[in-house]
Amino acid sequence: MKIEQQQVLFQYHACCGVADEFTQIRDDFKMNKTCLLIFSFCLIFFINTGFSSNKTKEIADDYYNSAIKLPGSAGLEEVFDLYARSAELGNAIAQYNLAMMYSNGESVYVDYQQAVYWFKKSAQQEFAPAQYRLGEMYYFEKGGLPRDLGKAVELFKKAAEQHDPDALMNLAMLFGTGEGVPHDTEKALFWINQAHKSGNESALEYQKILTTSVDGQFTEDQQTRFWIEKAAELGIREAQIELGILDSGNGNENTN
Repeated sequence: MKIEQQQVLFQYHACCGVADEFTQIRDDFKMNKTCLLIFSFCLIFFINTGFSSNKTKEIADDYYNSAIKLPGSAGLEEVFDLYARSAELGNAIAQYNLAMMYSNGESVYVDYQQAVYWFKKSAQQEFAPAQYRLGEMYYFEKGGLPRDLGKAVELFKKAAEQHDPDALMNLAMLFGTGEGVPHDTEKALFWINQAHKSGNESALEYQKILTTSVDGQFTEDQQTRFWIEKAAELGIREAQIELGILDSGNGNENTN
């Protein structure tokens, strides 16, 4: 090959190499630009989402605070409406209160399915009172739920881990009767002690009963009375009637 041809070929390959490098740089720039645009959009999305979330929580809290600040003369309809608005926006306490209003028929007809729906929403946010109330719904087989003692115990324990006094006492009763769990007097007394520390007013009465019991168990009457009271708190009409009968007769002692 002639020297002139070799030089031309060399220059051609050199130009191609520069062109290839330039093409690679251009492609890299386009890719980086695309990545930068995607990153920018993601950043804007997350910032807006966070802002929106904070704003929603603020509005939910405002509705809830407005509800609890209403004077005693305010109608239940207004309270219900504010709780409902707050609950829809995710306030766990409002969700619990709304569930209790549905369960007790305050401002609305009794609706256990709605009560269960809102107890679940609140319990999912680890609100202890909602957890143990949902457990009671499983215990009493209300709101379309099956009677599931295992699920009830699970929810009672979740609330008990947060030192909820009612959940602690529920566990004490179950262990003190062997319902849903193996009978265990020591565990029953443990949960009673924890309930007392957390402020349960009747815990010491049950502690006295259990420690003086011959077999270390609550009697059937004591067990029945306990759960009737719990059902009455949930607004279960039959339990409220039964509790009234007990209180008007020989059943006026809570733990007799």
